[in-house]
Amino acid sequence: MARVRKSLEQAPHVLILTLMIALAAPLPATADSGCGTGGDALANAYARANPVSAYYFGNVESYVSTNRAHFQQGADAIRCATALSQAFLNGAVQVYDPNDLQRRADLNAQLGSMGISPGPQQPTLSQQLYGISMQLSRLARVLPAAAAGNYEPLYTPTNELEQMQLFAAQMFQIMMQDPTMAPVMEQIKPIAMEGAQMEYRIISRAAVALARSE
Repeated sequence: MARVRKSLEQAPHVLILTLMIALAAPLPATADSGCGTGGDALANAYARANPVSAYYFGNVESYVSTNRAHFQQGADAIRCATALSQAFLNGAVQVYDPNDLQRRADLNAQLGSMGISPGPQQPTLSQQLYGISMQLSRLARVLPAAAAGNYEPLYTPTNELEQMQLFAAQMFQIMMQDPTMAPVMEQIKPIAMEGAQMEYRIISRAAVALARSE
């Protein structure tokens, strides 16, 4: 628990740096990204797409259903998701270093030779940017259908990453059927809610910065 808390305390600094790098990347010319009016709605949907966050704040389906105007095909939040996805992808390309993985492998090998476990592997900055970009791209693709009452695209993966995400969400739902999980979720509530708020802030701030740059 202490390790998780420490990671969350450090995460805002990493995410803010990620945001700055992504928005420094050149954006394709656009008349209106939609981020000026749809950024807040997009940030709320982005956070609620995480099943743990949805447990505390409500699921993305309900949020989109009650805010349909922002998520219809061509609406502001959908245009914003597309524009931000490109921004974060540009940032991922800019900071990508092919030597990062080799350096990490060398470090882990050195730690292993000393009898020290390297612990769980953390994503590189480029991988973080890419992951945010792909999630935004997915939301831009599936939320218009959800706004029209069709949730099938939301639960139909189109690549291996989406398959893993949906599988994890399904496993979480199965776990939550166990009544002993309720006290656990209550115990981790402050940390989980901070994580959700962090996801909201990174997208909403990106949307504000992009709208100002237009």
